[in-house]
Amino acid sequence: MKVKKPRGIRHDRDCDRCKARGVKCDLNRPRCQACLQSGEACNYPHRVVWVDDKKSKSPKSTSRIPEEIPNEEIHEVATKPSIINLYGFVDLLDTFCQQLQSSSSDIPEEGIQLISRTLSFARSRIQDANNKESLQSHLVALTNLSQVVQSAHPIALFGIATFAMFEVCCGSFGNWHCHLQGARSLLDLHCQHKADLDNLCNEMAGLADVLAYLVWFDVTGALVRESPLIFEDWHRETLYPAFFDSVGCPPDTFDLFVYLAKHRDRDGMYTMDLNSRAMAQILQLNPGDSTDRNLAATVYRGAAAIMAFSRAGRTSGGDPPTSTSYSNVVSSMVNRACQAIADIPPTSRFYVHLAIPTYLTGMSASTARQCEIIRNYWRNCQSCEFPRYPDAEAQCERRWRQSGVGVIVD
Repeated sequence: MKVKKPRGIRHDRDCDRCKARGVKCDLNRPRCQACLQSGEACNYPHRVVWVDDKKSKSPKSTSRIPEEIPNEEIHEVATKPSIINLYGFVDLLDTFCQQLQSSSSDIPEEGIQLISRTLSFARSRIQDANNKESLQSHLVALTNLSQVVQSAHPIALFGIATFAMFEVCCGSFGNWHCHLQGARSLLDLHCQHKADLDNLCNEMAGLADVLAYLVWFDVTGALVRESPLIFEDWHRETLYPAFFDSVGCPPDTFDLFVYLAKHRDRDGMYTMDLNSRAMAQILQLNPGDSTDRNLAATVYRGAAAIMAFSRAGRTSGGDPPTSTSYSNVVSSMVNRACQAIADIPPTSRFYVHLAIPTYLTGMSASTARQCEIIRNYWRNCQSCEFPRYPDAEAQCERRWRQSGVGVIVD
């Protein structure tokens, strides 16, 4: 019988200084307590994790998943697991932690601790929201964030953005403006125009990425709540092509979302403008392209056109032929968007980012089949390893009951 090797103390995760001294490291990042007390640099070894495809998990799904996925899309699913990284935000915090560790910037100690503790909270929160470690790390990070906010240091924006991210995923759908208002108030203390913002982003690496998430949440949340935007146009200039690529939204579609959130006039010129902008989205649809990227773009463009045409129909003066025409166009676009939602596999990296256009499409659903596709999307989001959007389905169901649609299909 093979004798098992006695277990000892693992040092492969210890910082370099503790490992060299042969002492136990508390693994606190970006600096462990021993290095912090001695004033020494604290460096952790880089870890390489090998992924076994046979053991990788995929979200449960009740929708049709294509039997064949192009090789490049399989690669994207394997190397960019949005379920684990949660919008890539944990990786962003981790990178910023490392930058702070080697930076000579004048950042207060509580600010450095905030990033480290916020990172610990985000990791434990993703793994299990209800375990003791997650609840404790949540309290510690929130307390630390309050301290940094009181000092008005812009590094608090990283903590605010993290809590906003979990509010988006786990809170009432669309009602994620509380943390965004706090972020805007803090940002106003440091930036009064675009040049100030550029300087601040240059001084603090990673801040532009954080603001991109915040202004994205602002616009998408405003569409659901039909409330004013919190950030200004020059704040939204932090959104860059790579961000739009990561969520699958065409930049010009986002521009229409901003327009819809900002303008609610009811005159003739407004109606004509809505029609023109909606038609521009429809003309850019590519029905012959079945890639995940194009399907995601179809959902976004379809939802933007649905919202624009629906609003134009309400401001058209109530003429029956005109109202019928708008209703037919909206119904056609809902069908098109729903088909794209049904076709895109839940394993796609774009899938969880389609919540807003799926919601906007669902609000105009008029058949039981359309409702079932929207319903299935929310259930897939709830059945993945990190459940998202807990009450989005319930909000859609309320609208469907009011409209007399949405009977569950057997």
